[in-house]
Amino acid sequence: MKKINKACLSILLFSTGLNAVTAVDPFLDKYPGLIYQDLIIGKNIYPIGTDVCQSRYELLKPILNQLDRSFSLLDLGAAQGYFSFRVANDYPSSSCVMIEANNTSYYTHHGDMLYDLCQLNPELKNIFYIQNRVNLSDLSYLNQNEHFDVVIAFLVVHLMEKTLKEQAKIIEVLLELGDNLILEVANDVGVIHTTYVEYLSHKIECEYLGEVNRHKKPSSKSTGKLFWFKKTPSQPKTTNAFPIQRETFIQLGGVYPLD
Repeated sequence: MKKINKACLSILLFSTGLNAVTAVDPFLDKYPGLIYQDLIIGKNIYPIGTDVCQSRYELLKPILNQLDRSFSLLDLGAAQGYFSFRVANDYPSSSCVMIEANNTSYYTHHGDMLYDLCQLNPELKNIFYIQNRVNLSDLSYLNQNEHFDVVIAFLVVHLMEKTLKEQAKIIEVLLELGDNLILEVANDVGVIHTTYVEYLSHKIECEYLGEVNRHKKPSSKSTGKLFWFKKTPSQPKTTNAFPIQRETFIQLGGVYPLD
């Protein structure tokens, strides 16, 4: 898979230039296997992930455009941070908190990858990273102390707990944690969870955003459906300088930045 990543990178040589290529090259040497999301380093996007990211971001962006002030975003299960890095670049007055860890899915090094990618994006002063495989207890603690304008949870809730009862509890906390919750569910994994989210979307205020292909492989039939659960905006509890309290950040395993 390392050779495939390098082959994709060589195609980008014509559009990004040698300096941009050398910036990501050591990362691919360190992580030669499958990479879930496209990589963002600086202003460059390297489309070498296995999953389609751009179309999902296009569904998210109109929601962000409606926010008429600086906003905070929580990215649960951030993987390689594609969505947070895009938001941090496109909305410089925003603050993005990412949560990820190793061994949370089929990919074993998400946590370490994201930490390295934070280091490769030092110009972004509005990104924050909690490296922790959070559970319902962690999210409840976060909910008691913090609040976000936007929470995104793309294909992650069904990985956090096995039973629908526990998954429903996580969604309940996420609905309280953010004024806007964007959930993505799939047609081929966590099917019972998907059915529940579709049911919930008819019970509380929700807008169906659309269905997108998940994987870049042309033969793949896997799709994701995105749902936007929304409520009356609350008064922000935190400042744009640091979107959550430092005590909360450290308690939950915050690793970037630490100064």
